[in-house]
Amino acid sequence: MPAAGGFGRRKIPISETTDGIAPTMVANDRGVSSNANGPQRAHDHDENRQVVPMAIDELSNALLAWLSDELRIGKHVQPESVLCALGALAGYAAQQAIREALVKTGKLALDQAFVVIETRSGEVFFFGDLLNAVLVSKDGAQNAESGHASIWKIVSSAGYEAGALNLPDVTDIIKHCAATVGGQDFGIPRIPDAHMPEIMPREALSRFWHATRRKLAVTEPMSWPLHLALAAHKQIVDLKDAIRPDIAVRIVMEAAVPMSKIDPVTLPRE
Repeated sequence: MPAAGGFGRRKIPISETTDGIAPTMVANDRGVSSNANGPQRAHDHDENRQVVPMAIDELSNALLAWLSDELRIGKHVQPESVLCALGALAGYAAQQAIREALVKTGKLALDQAFVVIETRSGEVFFFGDLLNAVLVSKDGAQNAESGHASIWKIVSSAGYEAGALNLPDVTDIIKHCAATVGGQDFGIPRIPDAHMPEIMPREALSRFWHATRRKLAVTEPMSWPLHLALAAHKQIVDLKDAIRPDIAVRIVMEAAVPMSKIDPVTLPRE
């Protein structure tokens, strides 16, 4: 049975345990080749401890201003909620970018672009090396329009620019996502209570994706997650005296990674 939106669905039941590794080992042999060492270890300090100048463009600024206004309660805007929303939207935008640029255009079949898994409860999630590359690759140009930078590269650079000495291990975030998929802890940020966002990633995605998608429509799909990551970059740097940059980076990535796996048919209709 075709999934909503015209995409076929190849379901692979999730095993008893993923051992904390995103389930690339169940990818079909037509899929993107897996890294034999598992998810890329993007948290290699010697290679990532650098400040990469970022040009925050007009669209990224507009997205940040819009979300800040949407999350305003009276005169108060909790910055952690803005970071969480940006992370959630960036992660999901990574999946949508692949769908738009590669699946809808016929360059890849759905089961070549993603590893599609189904939990015992019947929920469907999307994994895969291609998605991980958009999320956490440490390589690539630092220009959103190029479509080659990753969310992690942009966000981690903001952390170091804001003065962080160490950042969260993004490989651990990927493993935690895979280990909790389909469970109650899936998509719940592991953040100190004092900085817990007032909005959770899934709520932010449900509330804001459709409007975000309309705002991103003026750009090519592979740049969508990067514009959102650049907005998060600005927020992290601007708030460096209010939120420790390592915590700010964690908020973004703890939202981005699990929300990149969400089944589009579960989002509210416009």
